[in-house]
Amino acid sequence: MSTNKTFRKNSGSILFILSLILMLALAGCGTAPPKTTPEKNAGTGTASAQQTTYPFTLKDDSGTEVTIPAEPKRIVSFVPSSTETLFALGLEGKVVAVTKYDDYPQGVQQKVEYVFEDSLHPNTEQILKLNPDLIILGMHDEKTITAIRNLKIPVVVFNPQNLDSTYQTIEKLGQVTNKPEQAKKIVSAMKEKEQNIAQKVATVKEADRLNVFVEVDPNLFTPGAGTFLDQLVTKAGGINIAHDVTGWAQYRSEQVISKNPQVIFDTYSYYQKNAKEEILSRQGWQNIEAVKNQRVIDLDSDMLTRPGPRITDGLESIAKALYPDLFK
Repeated sequence: MSTNKTFRKNSGSILFILSLILMLALAGCGTAPPKTTPEKNAGTGTASAQQTTYPFTLKDDSGTEVTIPAEPKRIVSFVPSSTETLFALGLEGKVVAVTKYDDYPQGVQQKVEYVFEDSLHPNTEQILKLNPDLIILGMHDEKTITAIRNLKIPVVVFNPQNLDSTYQTIEKLGQVTNKPEQAKKIVSAMKEKEQNIAQKVATVKEADRLNVFVEVDPNLFTPGAGTFLDQLVTKAGGINIAHDVTGWAQYRSEQVISKNPQVIFDTYSYYQKNAKEEILSRQGWQNIEAVKNQRVIDLDSDMLTRPGPRITDGLESIAKALYPDLFK
């Protein structure tokens, strides 16, 4: 989920919630389980490890059966994680438009014909002007999805919620774009990294696992059970102190103090450069283990919240921060 990089430290809770909704929508990484179904080819196309034959039909995460009539040549992506996947698949020359939140790979906005300012409710006339043959959406509202589908251009909706569905999404994008072999290689490398991390953190005794607080905003909003970040912290060998709540929640300072995390991660240093220093000097937090031991750590928000090829790098960054000796 790519983040809205304009909200400020002193934003109120309501503004933060709106920003968080935008953040989730931009990344295609929400909190509710997606409507995933097994891959289905409706007898009009197949995808092997080598190539895709068209027309190709699949069921996307909105539960809609979509037919791609021919290999896409002009792709519009409204999801930064999908954009990263397309470029990793070697489709740089076929992506004609992205959003203002797309910033990876570096210079991506200079490599396309158009950059959409409004990624949640894009101008349909502008979409038509680009003459795309494939549009990729994420956690967009049904009204927007319907409006864009009414353009009679193939639209696929991908909204992965965890590592497994991220792998599936990458492979589906590979099938749709006639890059199934490349997609399988990307996923294979990601799974290998995940497995290597799992093997390392498995050596940590249960009693030695570190309690973690993830702070995504200075108002103490944090990921609870069922969120992608909660899964990543767990797979990295940590214990999320906010696992007792479901979805995104706002913790109270007293709750953090009482649960006494040994490590605190912040994910908003991209817009508040002194995030770590502010946490370390926060009133009443001096006796928290993470603060006493200077284990307050900035994490790359995009790497952790965009369910694309870099998500296992994000997982590794958490594991290394928790147990650096395992990765020497």
